[in-house]
Amino acid sequence: MSESSSAPWREGITPPRLRTSPTRYRLCHSMRIGIDVHVLNGPAQGTATVWLNLVAHLPPTHEYWLYSFDPTETARLFPGPRFVHRRIPIRQPHVRIQLLYPWLSRRDRCDVFHVNYYGPVVGVRGLVVTIHDVIYLDFPQYAPSTGRRAMAVFGRASARAARRITTVSEYSKGRIMERFGVPADRISVVPNALGPRWTAPDPRAIAAAWTRLAPRVPHRFALSVGRLDPRKNFPLAARVTRELRRLNLVDGLVVVGREDFGAAAIRREWRADGTADLVVHLADLTVPELQALYAHARCLLALSLAEGFGMPVLEAMAMGTPVVASNRTAIPEVCGDAALLVDPTDEDAVVSTARTVLEDGAVRERLVDRGRQRVERYTGDRAAQQMLDVYRRAMS
Repeated sequence: MSESSSAPWREGITPPRLRTSPTRYRLCHSMRIGIDVHVLNGPAQGTATVWLNLVAHLPPTHEYWLYSFDPTETARLFPGPRFVHRRIPIRQPHVRIQLLYPWLSRRDRCDVFHVNYYGPVVGVRGLVVTIHDVIYLDFPQYAPSTGRRAMAVFGRASARAARRITTVSEYSKGRIMERFGVPADRISVVPNALGPRWTAPDPRAIAAAWTRLAPRVPHRFALSVGRLDPRKNFPLAARVTRELRRLNLVDGLVVVGREDFGAAAIRREWRADGTADLVVHLADLTVPELQALYAHARCLLALSLAEGFGMPVLEAMAMGTPVVASNRTAIPEVCGDAALLVDPTDEDAVVSTARTVLEDGAVRERLVDRGRQRVERYTGDRAAQQMLDVYRRAMS
């Protein structure tokens, strides 16, 4: 699911009895793994969806102590005896991460403690840190200035303190090595995964969603997905769409994503370019609604200037949508040969590439077939097994 979608995992789930006490007996060779899942208590975003898919697929041979701001909500997401749900009583990030997490990990006797982006500098054994990217350092013009310096300091320190680091692409691994001075053998690549609602979508739910959405979008549309921030390159996508409409290939552009710090500037650029009337902006969609848009889009324009991974390209491939994608950062690694790659700053090249997808049926069919094969590499079971291997290494 993309950053723009709502929280569909909250729909139709019966809450189990909340378990708050530790297991009396532990299986031989099992691990007690603490995981910071507070991201699931906030607004829906790509990181939350990835975390949901990962934790849900972890095997039952170990204990998973899940730390969140709302354990009752987390218990709805992850029922079953292998999960223990604990409340995080402090929200202030630095106090929570640097002081509270070491205390929680010792109190609950965790063998491994897994956090997002950065973690405690001292006091946690078996520390695993997932660093999705270092875009805020490599491309500061695309990141809010607030907190950037602190993120850099704590990111470097916790990366060096961690027993193991995971990241989502070989591209991000290389950037972490260079930025934080961490050797390659301490970093494992565990790619993001699609959840079962993407690998086995519900046709009836998608059809019902399309009935609701069809009156709100152009008849023939290109699609772009992601939060409204500068690196997503939505103004260029709109200019490309204008040219494609002039060629009678599409009628408009649908952009799906939550407002972000660059939203106002993006809207100003649409108005200045004269493309605002071509763009339909949608946000807070359910998974079937987003899937319906992918399924009916003429193509996905994934023209981001910087990504640590790029979930929308996989979502599009899962729904049989041909992809025109940026040739920068991690996007080529994720796409493989299942997309047409292009310089995202060259408007003429993007128009030409999109025309090929829209006009050449053989190219379109080839991309769709390769895309469906590509997504088979990115399953929750596979990601969970890779992460379990990381946990074992963190204990050694």
